[in-house]
Amino acid sequence: MLWLALLITGIALAALAFFWHRTGQQGVPGAAPATPAIASGSSASANLEAANTSSTSTNAHTHGEEGESATTDAEIAVGLLTRGNELLAEGKIDEAVKEYEHSLRHDAGSEDTHYNLAIALARLGKEEAAIQHYTEALRILPDYAEAHNNLGNLLVKRGQFEEAVKHLDEALNLNPDSASTHNNLGTALARQGKLTDATIHFAKAVQLMPNYVDAHYNLANAYVTQGRIDEAIEEFQETLRLKPDFQPALRALGKAMQRKTP
Repeated sequence: MLWLALLITGIALAALAFFWHRTGQQGVPGAAPATPAIASGSSASANLEAANTSSTSTNAHTHGEEGESATTDAEIAVGLLTRGNELLAEGKIDEAVKEYEHSLRHDAGSEDTHYNLAIALARLGKEEAAIQHYTEALRILPDYAEAHNNLGNLLVKRGQFEEAVKHLDEALNLNPDSASTHNNLGTALARQGKLTDATIHFAKAVQLMPNYVDAHYNLANAYVTQGRIDEAIEEFQETLRLKPDFQPALRALGKAMQRKTP
């Protein structure tokens, strides 16, 4: 299968008096990685770039003389998928949804189209429908790491932490070096009050991507909750070095400094 990834900004979640920031699949230099990645049919990723046209997997079946029409149907589906990606990159989400839904009428077995439609629906706040399409993408392709990651993020947002952890764990099994998935899993665990485990994943995210603002911030908050104030101050300072105008980190640093042992 060929892929093209587009990146979309994620959502901060509040917990334990802090804002645990969860983000998506790949990173933007100097900022926190964003979510999710959009599949279209060519390898590599970029930040909100328009999708390139190329081949994608289809489930069209051919039987004798029907082969020509089946191939045409698959080609139509790919064209609609590509157009949907272009519209989504332009911020025309409602129009993108229509293209994706039209594409699925030609190829209902395209995991990429279900996945991209889920992204668009989530951006419209239609979370139940988004979850259904992520789930369908995973039914078709169980090893779809990005779908596990994005579904996990949605479930965190909805407070379904146990189910979210299952999907984020699976995403890491498939892609253990994903800094953003480590951060997302850390967020889910933090929301469950499992700060020791969450800290491990935040620290791993920072190790994998040293300029990951959200992960530094989350790690700092985890340290504060654990009473590791000196380490928290270092992480807040690193967060602000990477993003000087990050006001939550600035306020949190001030509070941490007040708690610092003389």
